[in-house]
Amino acid sequence: MMRPVLRKVAALAAGVVLLGGCHGGTHSSGATVIGLTYVPNVQFSGIYLALDNGNYSSHKLNVELRHHGNDEGVFTALVSGDEQVVLATGDEVVQARSQGMDVISVATYYREQPNVILTRKDTGIKTVGDLKGKKIGIPGEYGSSWLALQAYLASANMTTSDVNVMSIGYTQTSALSKGDVDAIVGFANNEAVQLSAAGVDAQAVECDCTIPLVSASLVTTPQWAKDHANELKELLAATQEGMTTAVEHPDQAFAATEKRDTTLSDEKTRETATKILTATNLLILGANSTVSLEQDTSRWNEMLSFMSSVSGLLQQDVSLDQVMTNDYVPRS
Repeated sequence: MMRPVLRKVAALAAGVVLLGGCHGGTHSSGATVIGLTYVPNVQFSGIYLALDNGNYSSHKLNVELRHHGNDEGVFTALVSGDEQVVLATGDEVVQARSQGMDVISVATYYREQPNVILTRKDTGIKTVGDLKGKKIGIPGEYGSSWLALQAYLASANMTTSDVNVMSIGYTQTSALSKGDVDAIVGFANNEAVQLSAAGVDAQAVECDCTIPLVSASLVTTPQWAKDHANELKELLAATQEGMTTAVEHPDQAFAATEKRDTTLSDEKTRETATKILTATNLLILGANSTVSLEQDTSRWNEMLSFMSSVSGLLQQDVSLDQVMTNDYVPRS
């Protein structure tokens, strides 16, 4: 069955939007820049709090946060030296490394991967096997949603040829609501929550499987990590402190996000964001219900094996030590 924590996130949502050489120096202002994807969102509240509550400064760090634009590559600013650390998924790290990009994951952000297949209850779809011949909406044939779909199907001895895959961009919620598709690949702390907020009676498709993907992680370049080892250790310790505060004091997490996210202007939007925060914190805590940045090497190995089995995905072989290390994470 689906991992307990992911079932808990999905259930929460059902009861009720997101996740790029010598250039390794710091920002021109002298700050260490952490890159976050796209627009401000409550999912990043732990990092916001680490800055606002002085966790970074107490570790003698000068940190700035930067949100990428939609048209910017995940690792573009990192490899150019305009950012020193970036939030990205493990599969993005592996693919970038296979293309010759010198990036490495140094900490986990989500201890559980959030990809789920969602369907309306009136479709009668309950298990992965029930998806045969059905229309499944995904943003496109790329990224973690595409990989997660293949992993889910493989658990039922199926492939994408057994279903009707529809690339619909980031319109999964609308497409499922209107009945344009029978199911979508989304996130337990995003589309699942939005569907519930829209009044759609949706559920996660049951799967007796573990999806071999590593989700949100903190990534840098091996050279920057080597040259700034002590700074990186302090940065990760401070980030963990901020994430812990976000989990223990969600009111503070929401307030920190509200300062940055101008869309939180009406009661309904704020209510949905609050539920996204709760679901996100469950992913951060994971099955052990603790905040830890230590990476699961077994999960990384499973992902490497899975991604290597997908024809045409990787341009060259990638080893575990090339894509992740726990050398800098705080030890409990």
